[in-house]
Amino acid sequence: MRPASMLAGLAVVAAAGLVAAPAHAAAPGLVDGSVSAVGANCSWTNATTSDTPPNTLTVDHTTINATCDGGVSVTISESPSVSFDDAAGTATSPRITVTGTLAGMTCGYSVTNVSITRDGTSRTYTGGPYTASKTSGGFLCPGTATVDSATFTFH
Repeated sequence: MRPASMLAGLAVVAAAGLVAAPAHAAAPGLVDGSVSAVGANCSWTNATTSDTPPNTLTVDHTTINATCDGGVSVTISESPSVSFDDAAGTATSPRITVTGTLAGMTCGYSVTNVSITRDGTSRTYTGGPYTASKTSGGFLCPGTATVDSATFTFH
């Protein structure tokens, strides 16, 4: 059985990894997100981005205050970058990293080459499933975990 904290962390990683631009960009924006992994759900509102789509941007990981169910806590360990392709209706991030803790056990995961699809002409994007690889943690942390779904709304 995979600890819910690892999976929730992976979900948040997937979500956070969908943003990238210089922190000094002139038009900062916000992003709301939700992620589901192995029965655990995490969400946040109003994380700060360095710009607005379709410009490449970064999400300030320190402003992602994810609330998770099941006693899980999640921390995004670096600010992910995100690029947008409006013609294809997608957003991509090269890497998203997250650390999840449940019942005192902490595991780190990374998802690479994350791609999400835009809902029509809105700035809501959805994706999943994604496979996250373990980057830290003890032997009880699974080597991989699945992020079932992720949704992000840029505003």
